[in-house]
Amino acid sequence: MEKSLLNSTIIMNLKEKIEQGNNESLHEFWNNMEINGAPLIETIDGDSENVLVTFIYKPHEEIENVVLIPPIGRDNLLENRLEKLSQTNLWYITYKIKNDVRFKYSFCVNDSFDDDWTKRWDNLIYDKLNKNTLTFKGGDGKEDEIESYAVMPNANEQFWVKERKATAKGRIYEHQLHSESLEKHRRIRVYTPYGYSQGNKPYKFLVLTDGDEYINVLSAVTVLDNLIANEKMPPIVTIFIDSPDETREEELSCNDIFEDIIIKDLIPWVSDNYNISNKADEAIIGGLSMGGLTACHLGLKYSGVFGNVLSQSGSYWYRPEIYEGSPFDCWLSTKFEAIDKLPLKFYLNVGVLEHEQGMIGTNIKLKDVLISKGYTVDFEYFNSGHDYLCWGETLANGLISLIGIN
Repeated sequence: MEKSLLNSTIIMNLKEKIEQGNNESLHEFWNNMEINGAPLIETIDGDSENVLVTFIYKPHEEIENVVLIPPIGRDNLLENRLEKLSQTNLWYITYKIKNDVRFKYSFCVNDSFDDDWTKRWDNLIYDKLNKNTLTFKGGDGKEDEIESYAVMPNANEQFWVKERKATAKGRIYEHQLHSESLEKHRRIRVYTPYGYSQGNKPYKFLVLTDGDEYINVLSAVTVLDNLIANEKMPPIVTIFIDSPDETREEELSCNDIFEDIIIKDLIPWVSDNYNISNKADEAIIGGLSMGGLTACHLGLKYSGVFGNVLSQSGSYWYRPEIYEGSPFDCWLSTKFEAIDKLPLKFYLNVGVLEHEQGMIGTNIKLKDVLISKGYTVDFEYFNSGHDYLCWGETLANGLISLIGIN
């Protein structure tokens, strides 16, 4: 994704009409945007791999500037400033982008162009001209958070996250996890597949952190129903444990206390109340971002409990303060390198639009170390960034890889 040296034909034609005194042209443009939505996507002559994508912003008051916050290329905010079209209220910027990706983005209005990203994150707004949005429920009185995303013309259709009316549905049960190590009780939800019975053979099972996001944003329950209905994997029990914002970073940073809660409190409670297997090769620990890091670390420490690791965009840039290596060494890979091979199987993925060194580079380092030690590793790139646009769909890929029915 790079700022284009080419101009948008649509914008240039509009500019020409305005300069020629066609006062209706801008009104017609805004009407078309309301109908068709943003951003503008145009083909490039002689280029079958990329398209021109123009992001549009329409302020309702005078502004000094507006900046696009893209999935990559955030290091130079000045490069991402939108340009104002003549004396209109139309601001725009054009990029050349691969025609098979999807990604989220946002705007920052009246940016100060400093390094205060905490303040900047608080000021981000979604693209109200774009019909494609993700909604994150606020909870506890907080407002819902809305994010915009763009889908390029050749992006793969998503299949597993789409609900099908005729598919047999599993059930979700909500509980509170009690642990002396938690400041307050933690919500967990347990998915049981259609036809679940305490009298059946013990079920394989999956544990996911960021449970609320997996259920409400990533459509994980639909994914499970569809995979089972299509006989791509056996019926499994899935445990979703919430990762609250206020404790998430601490808990999912290879935190021994939180990981002990999973092993010593969560798994025994689920085993007492649900019909799950006690075999490690029938258990999966999974997560996204910091949750992917935690899943891999739990596999490292407790391979006798979890024999399968499902990591989605794992944050392997993480290193403890006492680690003296470089930021992109992948500290966790050094832990695997230092010990004999464990009875573990891995599915790792990372987005092509993620940070080249911090995300892609460290995931590759971990993958290479694991393979060199003799582990079975299924490594996948997906055509998006570090966001929720593909983690639901690729959850299906990971489950098929680890416990799929041949």
